[in-house]
Amino acid sequence: MVDDAITEISKKEDWPPVMEWRAFADWIRVDHSIVHMWLHRAYIPSIRIGKRRMVNLVQLIEDLKGQESDE
Repeated sequence: MVDDAITEISKKEDWPPVMEWRAFADWIRVDHSIVHMWLHRAYIPSIRIGKRRMVNLVQLIEDLKGQESDE
């Protein structure tokens, strides 16, 4: 299931390599406080650009691919 989602996202040419964390929370339909906690605990990869904390989607997808191959 995760592999199908990763493949689908990766095929799209218009998906962003990074996304502002609040937009990411809305995109995956998770409460903002949950994503904020994930970032604070480094459960998901992020990068700071200026004053903004962005979710690194490229790294997140690579991490998910690695986790699925380990199972």
